[in-house]
Amino acid sequence: MNLRHLLLLTVACLALAGCLPESKNPLSLPSASRYDPQIEGVFRQIGSDEVAFWHFRYRRENRGKGREHAITPWIDVLSVGHSKDGNLDQSRYDVLATQIGGGGYLSFITLAPDGSKKRPASYSFARYDVNWRGDVRIWLANEGAFVSAVKAGKLRGKVTSGQFGTSVELTDTTANLAAFIAAGDPKALFEGEPMILRREAR
Repeated sequence: MNLRHLLLLTVACLALAGCLPESKNPLSLPSASRYDPQIEGVFRQIGSDEVAFWHFRYRRENRGKGREHAITPWIDVLSVGHSKDGNLDQSRYDVLATQIGGGGYLSFITLAPDGSKKRPASYSFARYDVNWRGDVRIWLANEGAFVSAVKAGKLRGKVTSGQFGTSVELTDTTANLAAFIAAGDPKALFEGEPMILRREAR
């Protein structure tokens, strides 16, 4: 059960393959990414017929014996779903958090089941916020908005039309991607009903 499949429960348009823009670059370099402790923890997905839990944890690096582990910019994300047939489905992601114009954004790479990533890595984007009790709302990028941006020359990328619709692969720089989002309407670039993750533990 990957991020696309989970969002099918709340966003019907994600039923089509290629419904998320892919990018060569993230919205922030690791060295400039945000440390946001609000999104660390264990969450249960709300609004699903299936039970799904999400684990967000900033990766720690071992500095050596007797030394404190250092927090890295990378967030390890693991989703575990309890499917109707009684099986467990899991998906893993490498994630960077970014603050743009006062809003929170995620650049995520979908990993293979063994934890490896395809080369070169492709990033997808999401917008998020955290409420007073620690619940997280996540909106995925609206591919149509990024397709239009490439066609209009606002972003560099490649638009491809196929059997299941039009997709886009963004090749622009991290700086230009962040500037485009900062100048745009978040509700237009990241649309639809959010996926709601109810905090279970920190």
